[in-house]
Amino acid sequence: MAMGEDRKQMISIIICSRDLELLKGLSKNIQETIGCSYEIIAIDNRKNQHGICSAYNSGIKKAKSDRLCFVHEDVRFLTQNWGETLLKKLQDNKIGIIGVAGTTLLPDDGVWHNSQRPFVKGRVVHSFNGKEQLDKYGTLEKDTEVVVLDGLFLCCRREIAEKFRFNETLFKGFHFYDIDFCLRVSQNFKNIVTYDILLKHFSGGKINKEFEESRKKFVEIYKHLLPHTKLKLSSQKRFQWQTFDYDSSKKYPKVLVGCPTSDSHAYCLEEYMKSLFYLDYPFYDILIVDNSEGEKYKKKIEEYGVEVIKLPHDNSVLKRIVDSRNILRKYALEGGYDYFLSLEQDVVPPSDVIQRLLEGKQKVVSGLYFGFTNKYEFPNIKPGTVVMPVAYKLFDNNEKTKEPRLQELRRFGINELNPPRKVAVRMAGLGCILIHRDVLEKITFRIEEGRLNTDDRYFSDDTFKLHVPLVLDTSVRCKHLLSGKNWDWATLF
Repeated sequence: MAMGEDRKQMISIIICSRDLELLKGLSKNIQETIGCSYEIIAIDNRKNQHGICSAYNSGIKKAKSDRLCFVHEDVRFLTQNWGETLLKKLQDNKIGIIGVAGTTLLPDDGVWHNSQRPFVKGRVVHSFNGKEQLDKYGTLEKDTEVVVLDGLFLCCRREIAEKFRFNETLFKGFHFYDIDFCLRVSQNFKNIVTYDILLKHFSGGKINKEFEESRKKFVEIYKHLLPHTKLKLSSQKRFQWQTFDYDSSKKYPKVLVGCPTSDSHAYCLEEYMKSLFYLDYPFYDILIVDNSEGEKYKKKIEEYGVEVIKLPHDNSVLKRIVDSRNILRKYALEGGYDYFLSLEQDVVPPSDVIQRLLEGKQKVVSGLYFGFTNKYEFPNIKPGTVVMPVAYKLFDNNEKTKEPRLQELRRFGINELNPPRKVAVRMAGLGCILIHRDVLEKITFRIEEGRLNTDDRYFSDDTFKLHVPLVLDTSVRCKHLLSGKNWDWATLF
């Protein structure tokens, strides 16, 4: 291998060090997790003779590699083989700097995280007094272009570091050096937040006199640019990012939450989105598939900072729903998710729905919600007047001998829901149902022309044929947003 290739297959890790114990711990952590060739360049700053810009620039000169990482010594890497991941990403010459937290909109006060959602991206585990919390800034694990990145972890090619360098003339301390560096690089390259690397940080940053002095200096220098973004941003909404209790020694199943939707559900968008932001589970992502006729509703959803895939419009509502759900299925499988939580836009679950549905370790488990009866099941009941559980069992034992598609089902009665428990069902609605990837790999969502059924029935038929138990947790009770709905499922056939 040529020397130039060697330099591109290793990482020089540059650290401004003021604590030998922290440095020792980080060095051991890097050795155990990086998964590629590396060197550590620790600039001894115990006597505080360097600002961080000066230390980093000194490290650039000493580095042997063409791939440089600038890392705070009070972090630990929680991702294995993160070095290999970085080397692959830095092969793209359009990329300037890679980090793990940042924003697409730098606000006029210069403090990156004050832009809030939907602009902040990334995730970091913070540890305080032995307790961990996960700060989750974005809503989908997807590499995203930002304008600036937090300085706890910055990685770039040597050419970027040498061309832009850290501004030790203006920033002699330990604040806003990162925002200044990233903002300058962003004028010519793409700065990227990656979700493929998770860090634990033993500090939340310090807001002190030095911070405020550096902030004012930064704002004065860049006031002609602030607020600043490279992207077309139309959202006027702001939301606080999510924070979760966390245990880095525990493995959390990865869950994709989403649904098909259209502008017919605009009446409940706000309540639904807020319910998604309050789900109390650290490793879930949000993805919505919009099948409305135009682009207007997609843009409205995007104002909440969630990812939306636009599906071409089809005159058949049922086909649009199935096609949308299969996009979610494909995304979950290709994205390495352990589960897909199908959560319809008019269903609001309890905030701990994911943990509770995961508890039983079932392949398919549903929460409970109620819906109006329809004219096909109950021709003598006026539609829109009576609600019943959206959960079904076989009409009687004789139905067991029939093909699944021919079996007659009946709704659960109110008296069959108590005491709250997990109970086997023949069919549950797809309004709030957690599906393991093993099932998604074997079943696609579908409908059959000429039959008066939605995809909920066919999904339950297919799980029945696979001998996969379908479980209803009657203790997980969801709100069904029926008020304001101006259409009925029975009109879709």
